Amino acid sequence: MNIHYLGTAAFEGVPVLYCSCRVCRESLAAGGRALRTRSQALVDGELLLDFNADTVCHSLMYRIDWSRIGDCLITHSHSDHLYPADLEMLADPYSHEHRILHFYAARDGYNKIAEQIENISMQNRVAVTCIAPGQEFYTSGGTYRVLALPANHAPQASPVFYAIERGGKRMLYAHDTGLFPEEAYPMLEKFGRFDLLSLDCTGCLGLQGEWRDGHMSLRTCLQVIGRLQSIGVADEKTVKVVNHFSHNGGQTYSEMLPEAEKHGIIVAYDGLQIDF
Repeated sequence: MNIHYLGTAAFEGVPVLYCSCRVCRESLAAGGRALRTRSQALVDGELLLDFNADTVCHSLMYRIDWSRIGDCLITHSHSDHLYPADLEMLADPYSHEHRILHFYAARDGYNKIAEQIENISMQNRVAVTCIAPGQEFYTSGGTYRVLALPANHAPQASPVFYAIERGGKRMLYAHDTGLFPEEAYPMLEKFGRFDLLSLDCTGCLGLQGEWRDGHMSLRTCLQVIGRLQSIGVADEKTVKVVNHFSHNGGQTYSEMLPEAEKHGIIVAYDGLQIDF
């Protein structure tokens, strides 16, 4: 499997519009990996993770081949992960030849997508399935086995995170969530050992607080990794990545690296690709 991190920031990106804090100033000056668009990822060039307002930007930056993408998993309905207005681009007259794009979202995200695509011009172009925490399903072509897990995030946004399997390889994409709800761990144990963990790290190193609920920091990510190792679903061979960063965490990309590397953790950046 392959994961391509198209964007790696929280809602506001890095640097943030209008902001002149130290993190934003230094990130702008550094450029490169210090610059972050909003979080979105692509698995194997086929399975899209979230559909945010930077999707057009990512499509152009990375020359995404949309003829390969048939499915999109939505983590929750906040606009940095779901921007339903851009679904209109799938309708006439904005686009012409393309396959049906199948969305999977929990209740609030489902409602927002369903409302956007109810127009007759969207028929046979977009499909949406309502999923729930604890539900296991296969994507439209049967390629991916997916488990939706309950997330510790804003309840009104119907948050979930995902365990994904293809060909015996498994990854966990846990954004946006704080420390996992207890009921998630038996589900993860049943799903099996993970080859890659991608964990929310909005709070960066956690020097501005622990970030236990809603989002995590490196400190809380280490707690989650330890728990996953204790139940046998992660080990020393599991690739561990932190992702989804905010300037509110207080560190730049280069400031994250030394501490993360001490723990064998990769700090994601826009454009990062990992084969596992």
